Amino acid sequence: MFYQKELRWAEEAEALKPELHHEPISPVAVVEAEEDPAAWQGWKVRRVAAPEEVFGRELPRSWEYTFDFGRYCVGFPVFHFEFSGLFDAPFRLEVKLAEVPCELGRDFTTYRGDLGRGWLQEALVVEDAAPAAIRLPRRYAFRYLKLKVVVNSTYKVVLRSVQCDTVSAADWSRVLPLGEAYDQLDRSIRRIGLTTLAACMQECFEDGPKRDRRLWLGDLRLQALANYHSFRNFSLVKRCLLMFAASANEEGEIPGCVYPGSPRPLAGNYTFDYSILFGDILLDYVNASGDEAGGRELFPVARRQSEMALREVENDCFHYRGGYWLFVDWQEKLDRECAGHGIVLYSLMRTLALARRLGLESEVADYPDRIERMRRAGYAKWFDRARGCFTSGADRQISWASQIWAAFAEMLPKAEMQELLRRLPAGKEAVPPGGPFLYNQMVLVQERYGLHQEAHALTRAFWGRMVELGADTFWEVFDPADPMRSPYGDPIINSYCHAWSTPVFSFR
Repeated sequence: MFYQKELRWAEEAEALKPELHHEPISPVAVVEAEEDPAAWQGWKVRRVAAPEEVFGRELPRSWEYTFDFGRYCVGFPVFHFEFSGLFDAPFRLEVKLAEVPCELGRDFTTYRGDLGRGWLQEALVVEDAAPAAIRLPRRYAFRYLKLKVVVNSTYKVVLRSVQCDTVSAADWSRVLPLGEAYDQLDRSIRRIGLTTLAACMQECFEDGPKRDRRLWLGDLRLQALANYHSFRNFSLVKRCLLMFAASANEEGEIPGCVYPGSPRPLAGNYTFDYSILFGDILLDYVNASGDEAGGRELFPVARRQSEMALREVENDCFHYRGGYWLFVDWQEKLDRECAGHGIVLYSLMRTLALARRLGLESEVADYPDRIERMRRAGYAKWFDRARGCFTSGADRQISWASQIWAAFAEMLPKAEMQELLRRLPAGKEAVPPGGPFLYNQMVLVQERYGLHQEAHALTRAFWGRMVELGADTFWEVFDPADPMRSPYGDPIINSYCHAWSTPVFSFR
């Protein structure tokens, strides 16, 4: 073990496992999914009955009902039945759950995506004795729930009720209301954003409660910041930081994600730009919570990530040689080298700021000089004076990602960087974000440079469009020009409630 404290950190993380809040939710309508070329992703739902028209009545031998809960649910479905007559054959119940109409309408057997089909939400329940209640043992994330029985036996069946026992670590009583200056769209964006965050707050901060249901460091950075603006659950952030520290490999590198478990969480998906921002997340946590003791305990982990990042720096410039995952954004066209330089530089800046905050500056005494050299080198290599922006790669690509991370790294004087960030959204030449993750980075950096109006306008334009399209929670992938876009080969495997799409940073 690199740090010699991994098992203790795992035990401390386990001790911080939250007590989840439970709330029973009932459906508001019985609906049917139908194809509609005019609808987003080609599907919509049509109300056909009230739940009371189905509950309490004897059902036919074969039946199928889809229940709309009217809101997003994360929890355990529970069905109450009443049986009469001779129970001469097992009761066989098919269950399908969906976040959005497209997922509900699609036949799961047609799925051809790159990720395991097991993430698609369905269940088969077979009961040998007449059950008064069926509670699905697995947790699900959905708005729509379909129940289907094919050729029941001779006994009679009455469906008494359908509910979801929803669970979350979020305490809504801690959320402060928005001021009067905000309009209805703002309130909808914030409400849906916080609903997204709350759905992802389980025994850790999950990236998505449908998929992948694990703790990703890049998602945690955004979730923790949103949490400080809302639910203020500091212990859940600390638990997650400890889980990452406990999962370090023999070189001290922390993974991109962890799978909750004990005695040590399982690690996976080492992601360069996620790992090196551990110090940034730890600094935000210390500043928000005041937990300096926790910051000192985990400071060696933050410092080690910065040290490992510097392995990829030569002549004061970051060089992407491949062989590891440098994510930055779901954008296939993106040249990542300039953005990577900005992320490495920013990680050094934030680790230095953390050291100063904790009185440990002597442990990173060489950082100020390194930071200044990397700023100068990055500006010299990637800034195009004629075009007034940062470029990347042999083709001198202009992208949002390059400008965003150059801004985080303060590679231009403040006034010049403010002007660049003002121009960027209107420019058509720059490679745009591949989805909400990088849009959130843009909002954050705009706020950092005092561009509050611009950040708020971008939030309204991008997330406001999802509101117009009927989003209950904000989606992992969203391209207004391509409803069926998916990094995984099929949109029904996309997460439609995703941590990195929680936009609350421009609301004060």
